[in-house]
Amino acid sequence: MRTTLVLLLLCCLAGPAPAQAPLEVGSPESAFAGGPIHLSRHAAGMLRGHYQGDKVPLVPQPFRGRLDTALAGFDWPRVEAMKKQLVAAQGIVPALLWEQSRFIATGSIGVAEMHALDIAATGASAVSETAVMLWFYAVAVTLTDGHKCAEEAAKEAHLDHLRGPAFEPVIQILRTISDDRLAAMRDLAVRLETVLAVDRTDDLMCRGGNAKPEIKPDAVWRPDAALARGMLPRHLVALASVMRPRPVAHPEPPRPVAAKPASGPRTAQPATVEPIFPGSGISLPAFPPPVPAEPGTSDKAATQPQQQTTH
Repeated sequence: MRTTLVLLLLCCLAGPAPAQAPLEVGSPESAFAGGPIHLSRHAAGMLRGHYQGDKVPLVPQPFRGRLDTALAGFDWPRVEAMKKQLVAAQGIVPALLWEQSRFIATGSIGVAEMHALDIAATGASAVSETAVMLWFYAVAVTLTDGHKCAEEAAKEAHLDHLRGPAFEPVIQILRTISDDRLAAMRDLAVRLETVLAVDRTDDLMCRGGNAKPEIKPDAVWRPDAALARGMLPRHLVALASVMRPRPVAHPEPPRPVAAKPASGPRTAQPATVEPIFPGSGISLPAFPPPVPAEPGTSDKAATQPQQQTTH
């Protein structure tokens, strides 16, 4: 499967959001303007592939610059604090879009874990399996990039963290989705681990706290990571069997029931959510549609240096 098709399976909206103006869209460069994250050609191509052109959501300033600054510094407590401010001011959609676009651009395991938990917290079944995919991705990155940690116990400690109480909302979803969807999310996570490794510099799995960890030289850890990458499908299958020992069959479709004559006022029925990506097998609610930037105005303005402080 091509990289662009793989990324089109990603999603991040679940549940109703507060009323808000739709986000404008622009080029990958404009979506990261005003912050310290410099896109590689590969990352820009990934963003254009996922958002089908120069339609990357423009998270409003000053939140964008502050979030990107915290992410670039691996300052996770500040990322969470800035994200809460964004949600309070703009609603959940911009925060989820920031997480999604930064995950695609950086492959960050920290953003993947954050996004998995935020999706699970919404309680929307239509996107719940994406949280499982991101959890598998975090496990896969720990198994590969974890070899960079000078502290040998760091990798196992982070795996224990992913299997622990902090991720129970995601693990509960993992235990209930059908076997075929579990396999699909696991396989997608394995492919994304390889695709996003090009720009991934995250060292979260090596950190025991806020102190900067000691990292092995590339020539030392990357060969071990490559060997681990080849074993990812087997390792993730084994992990899934431990996390949910009983198979979960694909649920049977409900049988039609004869309608009874209405005896009172009719109530509106909830709308059925259809897959927005044909053939993906994932039913997703749609984002409020972004507003294309007018030529020579919004996109140009978004690319100009921002005057707000990012501290």
